[in-house]
Amino acid sequence: MRRLFGVFGKNTAYQAGMAGYFLGYSVQSAAGLAASRIRRYSWKLIRRGPWPMEIQIKMLHTLFPVVFSRLFRGLTAVSLAGLASAFQCPDQGPLQNHTDPNFTPCPCFVAGEEFGVVLNIPSQHLPAEILRVRVFAASAVGGQPNVLGNAIHIYGSGLPNPGSPISSLLGPVISDGVQNEFNLEILGGAVPISSNPFTVTFEFATDNVNDFFVPTAVYDLDGCTPGANVIFAIPGGWTDACSLGVPGDWAISVLYRAQNCSSNQTYCLTSANSAGAGAQIFFVGSSGVAANDLVLTCTALPVGQLGLFFYGPNQIQLPFGDGFRCVGGQIKRLGPPNSVDVFGNTARFLDYTQSPMNSGAGLVVPGAVFNFQFWYRDPGFGSFNFNLSNALNVTFTP
Repeated sequence: MRRLFGVFGKNTAYQAGMAGYFLGYSVQSAAGLAASRIRRYSWKLIRRGPWPMEIQIKMLHTLFPVVFSRLFRGLTAVSLAGLASAFQCPDQGPLQNHTDPNFTPCPCFVAGEEFGVVLNIPSQHLPAEILRVRVFAASAVGGQPNVLGNAIHIYGSGLPNPGSPISSLLGPVISDGVQNEFNLEILGGAVPISSNPFTVTFEFATDNVNDFFVPTAVYDLDGCTPGANVIFAIPGGWTDACSLGVPGDWAISVLYRAQNCSSNQTYCLTSANSAGAGAQIFFVGSSGVAANDLVLTCTALPVGQLGLFFYGPNQIQLPFGDGFRCVGGQIKRLGPPNSVDVFGNTARFLDYTQSPMNSGAGLVVPGAVFNFQFWYRDPGFGSFNFNLSNALNVTFTP
């Protein structure tokens, strides 16, 4: 059950709330009260007992059929939305040009001027989104009051001219002698980046030329990287900071997140069935072998019918029954058969320590690539009385 609730992030309060919802659902009469007490005791046994995951799920479904189906329908709705908050790609970075931990202030700007860095996100992480910007600022003497800037700008290109900002955070405040972090997710929204390079700058609101008592831009001490550091000068416009004699790299960095961190994707065709446009397969959890928490899920199925998840190494597309078989090679079945609930959903928790996933042609290890599909009965619809979902390609990771 912990793995079921783990979809929502192992939140104890949420577990307690859901448990209360389960236990108090049908207390509407004396009989309902007695039933709820039996269910409450059974719930405790399930939670405390060393039951395998699929047994826990089946026991819960038996004890709380309506509530469990509603919970699963909620899981399905969240999953179809991408499970964005629960299963986002990990944060990456910091992405920066500076490498030396020692810095020197540059009190050399007037109001409206900008200093910044040109950065490149690794191509395998594109498209991505900028989550946070970090600006190290310092005065020559230290311990000085905060300074209000005009904006932090993000541009969709680099030198010689980054163009117009694609996003701006207005009114950033920088403190003296620290790395100032600005969380774009909270302050205005993560900034999408689809190609390289891009430029991040800080725009000053006040003059600080030769003012040693004001926090300002700093550069490191191990040399200036040509083309990676910019200044927007007044007058003069965009310039490579190195060409103006800045001896180091500006101390600006970003943290970002890939928008698609997985090669796992659906492919092939689904076909119309008695429930509608056709069954859709996806997964909840991760493709990590160590985590062992992947849940295959299929939706838009005929209510009350039986079906079977299966997997194999090859991708094909051949007519089969009233649909298409999309998985080829040495096929492995994930039995026993699944039943479809009253909302047209079914799911199977995978366990890489059990057959057929722990040995032979079906062995799941980091780097293994398999394709999954769901076969199901659909009597009275079409010519063959059975059909298939589309297919899911999964690359397993450590």
